[in-house]
Amino acid sequence: MAETENVLVTLTERIENFVEDNKQTVAIAGGSLLVVIAAALFITLKWLPDRNLKAQREMYMAEIAFQKDSFDLALNGNGLNKGFLDIQKKYSWTKAANLSNYYIGLCYFYNGKYADAVTYLEKFSTSDPILGATKLNAIGDAYAEQNKTADAQKYYEKAADFSDNEQFRPYYLLKLGMYLESQKKFKDAVEKYTLIKDKYPTAEEGRDIEKYIARANAQI
Repeated sequence: MAETENVLVTLTERIENFVEDNKQTVAIAGGSLLVVIAAALFITLKWLPDRNLKAQREMYMAEIAFQKDSFDLALNGNGLNKGFLDIQKKYSWTKAANLSNYYIGLCYFYNGKYADAVTYLEKFSTSDPILGATKLNAIGDAYAEQNKTADAQKYYEKAADFSDNEQFRPYYLLKLGMYLESQKKFKDAVEKYTLIKDKYPTAEEGRDIEKYIARANAQI
């Protein structure tokens, strides 16, 4: 204990001596630190929010195009309005750019460009229990379309396990079970169906789950 205290005392004395001998350097460093802190606060509290608001305004028409299934227009825009690709590049680090990654991924998926869909969906980050599961499910679909069954199963499982949302999780569990059946993994499918039966019996997927269990069991 005494040895530790001696070390601390010695270290403190050395710091004090350094500050005393380098007052000008320390003052400059302190001033530089204040500049960095001020810049960080400006970026976080003013610059990024303003850019995000502008980005949201500019992506409005792209969202309208997406809702109308005009995926090329939503992606690339036209002479008057920007598409999601432009928003994603122009307004990097904003929430709007992050959300654009999600839209871009879906647009590529619906246009049959599944590898590109995976790339952009992976870039989209969210902790929202519904949107996060939807993203993972879409990645699973993109892999399934490419016949990458192991990757598809992995992402369907991630979608089903992303949250315990009682409205959406049973759907993803049922979809996972059906995909496992399509891969002749009947025992694993029964496990997912049984989870729905035990944990979500009142969900829409739980009402007829016995027939799925019976169907898969018959193949084991």
